[in-house]
Amino acid sequence: MASDIEDKLAIQHVAQVYADGVMQRNAELWGSTWAEQGEWSLPGMEKPITGRETLKGFWSQVMQGYPYVLHWVQPGLITVNGDKATARFYVQENIKDAKGDQVRVAGVYDDQLVRENGEWKFARRDFTVLYRGPTDLSGNWSAYSGR
Repeated sequence: MASDIEDKLAIQHVAQVYADGVMQRNAELWGSTWAEQGEWSLPGMEKPITGRETLKGFWSQVMQGYPYVLHWVQPGLITVNGDKATARFYVQENIKDAKGDQVRVAGVYDDQLVRENGEWKFARRDFTVLYRGPTDLSGNWSAYSGR
């Protein structure tokens, strides 16, 4: 069994692979970070998107509207409990959509992870938007008090 530090490094790695998948626009790489029955909860959606293959299809379709996305993830706060973990990762994105409009998004992922076939995967990601607006940061801000 891995040590707490090894597990935390592996979970940090999963978050970095997720970001790398976004930056490369690579659905297979991005999808590899999800558990088989992973769930992604996004603002404005009634229910989470569920299942790795469904997630990859959904993400690929959405990304068609955003030809340019820069996605950065901060090192996370992670708690490991056996084969399960929770984490919080703050992210920033600079996006240029298919119409040429630019937007900056800053937010936080509250995550549940599971060790699946010996590898850490996202079992659930809940995204909260902290800022969405012009790249000069003159848009609307939301407070975050944790989950």
